Amino acid sequence: MRRASLILLIGVVWAPVPASAGNSDEVNAGLDITLTGGAVVAITYTGAALWYNPAGLARTTKASLELTGVTLQVQIVKVPGLLTIDTDPQAKSEGKTVNFSVVPQAVTFTIGLRENLKLGVGLFNSSIRRAFVTEEVTTAAGITREARAIGGQNSKIDFFHVSAGLAGTFGNKQKLLLGGAFDFVVASARVDGTQAIFYNGGESGFFTDGDVGTQTGFGLQLKAGIQWVPIPEVRIGLSVASPTFAFVILERFANTFGQSPSVNPNEPPPICDPPNPPDCNAQSSGGSESRGARGGWWGVEPGNLRFGIAYVGNWGWVEADLFVQWRLRTPDLQIDRKATFNGRIGSAFRLTRFMHLGLGFFTDLSPVDRLGLTPPATTDVNFYGVHVGFLFANHEMHPGQPDAESDSKDGAGFAIAIGLRYSHGRGQALGFLFPAQYDPSSITRQGTDGKINEIALNLGVNVSF
Repeated sequence: MRRASLILLIGVVWAPVPASAGNSDEVNAGLDITLTGGAVVAITYTGAALWYNPAGLARTTKASLELTGVTLQVQIVKVPGLLTIDTDPQAKSEGKTVNFSVVPQAVTFTIGLRENLKLGVGLFNSSIRRAFVTEEVTTAAGITREARAIGGQNSKIDFFHVSAGLAGTFGNKQKLLLGGAFDFVVASARVDGTQAIFYNGGESGFFTDGDVGTQTGFGLQLKAGIQWVPIPEVRIGLSVASPTFAFVILERFANTFGQSPSVNPNEPPPICDPPNPPDCNAQSSGGSESRGARGGWWGVEPGNLRFGIAYVGNWGWVEADLFVQWRLRTPDLQIDRKATFNGRIGSAFRLTRFMHLGLGFFTDLSPVDRLGLTPPATTDVNFYGVHVGFLFANHEMHPGQPDAESDSKDGAGFAIAIGLRYSHGRGQALGFLFPAQYDPSSITRQGTDGKINEIALNLGVNVSF
């Protein structure tokens, strides 16, 4: 049990728990993302290309600065039984939590170096996690030996990509676009947790455990992409990203624990079963503190492949994407993620020259094979969602119809996009199972069914000059 607290922190920097976009660490980067919700591999033409497909940088016609983000996100979690006491019937905690996030996700700058060579730089916060959970459960009235369990966790996790990329056009009619990007990754996490159970107010035994830990990691990632226009109405996009490899991890950790059997001498502590020592349930207390740094080469974020096909017309465009995340195994950090295949469909309708309406649908399936102690495996939830967006601009913002008049002027262009995103997830989360009587050695973790609803209001602003 005490070792579990330490294990839970290892790899938390790189771990997808219920987050801003369900399972994946996708980012709301670029006006086209805010408009359609993410199906953009074939048509992306803003700073978002650094994240989704670097080849799209070649479509930029003017220098531009773009800020996009999750302006407000509300996550409603209902997972009954995160704390369960194994009485008959079982006593289960309510498991209701509401999390809020208000954080920008991306800042990008693009500029043309030559007519057919464009540069993009950006800062992406692909993982924005702010969670505060408290749970309490007491056995039902009439139980001879009352048991009361309390637990809580406060977490703050950020995952930053500093990205730089180049893209160019090739061919007589510039139908082929190629691009690549290099990301320097900085991640930080702080997780504080506590849990305790008291039997008859502690007179029949109690156990308590608390920990605080922080990690900071540094890593690298490479991306490459292609966009092809076989005919004016059709766009095809393909993008590949390597796994993120960490080369340095800084860690600090401290925990305390205490346990005591019944004060009644006629109730000796239960004998522990092997492989635990025979006296593991005896009265004891203590704690530990550790800090350090380690270097290596660990795969900490899975690589991915994106493939998209778009049809572009005067009315707007529609695109369908396949998003594949590769299997990732890193035994040193206890990361074991299976390959996932997700689909996205997005469409934008040109209401006027300066206004678009966007609609999108997406899946976000869990990469977890089975629930486990480490954060990458503490939740196994599949998400499905919809997106609606609006874009307003003082110039043409259509991937197939560049605004030649605006491009020839010295005046600045301005565009703003607003998107509303909803996703619903169902699956399991890992909770605590406490025995009905004092026996710390038998405290275990178990999966419990639950659901998560996420609502996000996204905002994007682009200034070109």
